[in-house]
Amino acid sequence: MVFGPSRPPITEDVAEVITKDLMEGEGHTPTSETPIAFVKHPANPTTPDLNNRVRWVLFGTLAAMLVLIAMLILR
Repeated sequence: MVFGPSRPPITEDVAEVITKDLMEGEGHTPTSETPIAFVKHPANPTTPDLNNRVRWVLFGTLAAMLVLIAMLILR
């Protein structure tokens, strides 16, 4: 590399690269340029299965809500 007055000036392209490197170093990443229509999705999407604990928590929440509604109505 050449240092001192004989060094060529920084061009705009180099300044953009330096700025991009600094931004990425600070945690800023560029946004995705891929349109949503071109994002690859699985051909056969599957839904996650509820495990037993989640099923009981949802059932308990529903039961508690029904009890509270019944208490408000019969009050």
